[in-house]
Amino acid sequence: MSLESADRFLKAVAHNQSLREKFEAAKSPEEFLSVSHRLGYCFTTAELQKTVSDFSKNIQLRRPTGVGKWLRSQQWI
Repeated sequence: MSLESADRFLKAVAHNQSLREKFEAAKSPEEFLSVSHRLGYCFTTAELQKTVSDFSKNIQLRRPTGVGKWLRSQQWI
């Protein structure tokens, strides 16, 4: 598990709608992590939450990628 993997994951979902769609059926943090692990991203919920927080702090210009709306739909993040 790693912050680096969570960082790679966020960068990937920011630019890939079809990747975000793979998580639509996840109804819990455990299901979300199971999908991410199957796709090769190994991180804990705490690591993802920290990465999201750090990622948000560094945004200077927001682009309409859809990832913000998607992250908000994952209510535990």
